Amino acid sequence: MNKKKILILLLLVAGIVYSNSLMAGFVQDDYALIVNKQAYFSHPVTVVRILTSSDAPLGGKNPYYRPVNTFSYMLDHYFWGLHPFWYHLENLLIHCGVVVLFYLLLLEVFGKQRLAFFAAILFAVWPANVESVDWVSARNTLFCAFFSMASLLFLAKGGAKWIWLSFLTYFLALLSKEPAAAVPLFLVSYALTRAKSAWRGYPEKIKIKKAMAFAGFFVATAVYFLIRHLVLGAFTSNAGIGLSLSRLELISSVYFENFRLMIFPFKLNADYTRRWLFFDWAKAAGAVLGILLLVYFSLAKRTPEPVRAGAQWVFWGLLPVSGIIKIPSAAVAERYQYTFLFGFVLILGYCLARLQERKALTGAVIAFALVLALGVTAFKRNFVWRNDMSLYSSMIQADPGNAKAHCNLGTVYAQLGDDGFAIGEFKAALAYDPKLVQARLNLGMAYANEEHYRKAAVEFETALKLDPGNAPAMTYLNRLESHGDTSEK
Repeated sequence: MNKKKILILLLLVAGIVYSNSLMAGFVQDDYALIVNKQAYFSHPVTVVRILTSSDAPLGGKNPYYRPVNTFSYMLDHYFWGLHPFWYHLENLLIHCGVVVLFYLLLLEVFGKQRLAFFAAILFAVWPANVESVDWVSARNTLFCAFFSMASLLFLAKGGAKWIWLSFLTYFLALLSKEPAAAVPLFLVSYALTRAKSAWRGYPEKIKIKKAMAFAGFFVATAVYFLIRHLVLGAFTSNAGIGLSLSRLELISSVYFENFRLMIFPFKLNADYTRRWLFFDWAKAAGAVLGILLLVYFSLAKRTPEPVRAGAQWVFWGLLPVSGIIKIPSAAVAERYQYTFLFGFVLILGYCLARLQERKALTGAVIAFALVLALGVTAFKRNFVWRNDMSLYSSMIQADPGNAKAHCNLGTVYAQLGDDGFAIGEFKAALAYDPKLVQARLNLGMAYANEEHYRKAAVEFETALKLDPGNAPAMTYLNRLESHGDTSEK
């Protein structure tokens, strides 16, 4: 097939796999970051506010500076209001753009159509990518990957115009999400370890320009971190970099889980709790082995160039999400996979391409079966992200002891007016985590709705004991006492 037909096929496959994601609504953080910001997005000075504040819910604080992503929500609000279809369509289109850019980049760098096609189509249907595509709040990950791929493609083309475009798109990637900072590290390491034979055919002037361009990436990174510090007051996260014993134990679990998800993307969960992140010597050994293999394939002289590039991309891509710098939202998440998965599918795509070169029919059958299995899994996974009820139910199915998921599911039931089921979920949450204040508050409100005022008061009082300064608990308790509603009715 020629390039045009391959691009059409890639877009068609990605569109089919994620077609049912367009029926999804808003979930989780979408409400705080999008739905509840209608007045904010409508304000005439919002553009300035986006550039000079963190990517957080109104009144919230976090170490995230992602103005490109927030700006896209403002435009969505202007054009589409709060119709989730268009938000999900935009996510899908960005994902399709990432797949196309990835294919074109591999074709430009390695000049092998079969390799580029296999790697791109695997990335298009990889199940771990569902969270990034289906969750509107994870659009920052899509933008980060899109602009990173565009930056590398422009750099590969060479020439002053392309290099300046490469700088611009890299800076946009940084303004989308922090993992883009791994790009210049990858460029330098790959340039230093790339086999001499791989540089043949490049004019000396192009080599010099590419080498000089690397300095431009580090300058862009420095400018980004300076702006970040001016806006947020921190270069990294508020917790900073830490390597204590407990942090090292967590890092080993984080690496292991990321390797597991990368290699076997079929046992997925939207919330990886301590059930997955406990320390274990076997897991630590697996994490160390994975890192050593990445280093080996990055440095070994006989390593094929696509494998070398893939190993180094995974190595550097994992660093920002390794836990060395504490991530406030989650230690492990499937959306983190999106930005370093390119390296793994590049290696896998190379293996499939080599197999088909030697055994055409066998290679084609295996590739088709793998893409089909991955695509069907991703298609089914889309249904999990359809709404809050399906999402939290899936979390509980994967981990029945997830107290926060039980609490959140109870909130969904309460919003639907089903206080009976809500009370059951809040009780389940407290059975697993008696100190979960939000579950206490929610259970108290559910009891009050059922006119079990004494039980409600007990929950609010317990919440205050756990968190003496909790304003909602004091408000609800005072309201009950002022009306004399502290006995059963």
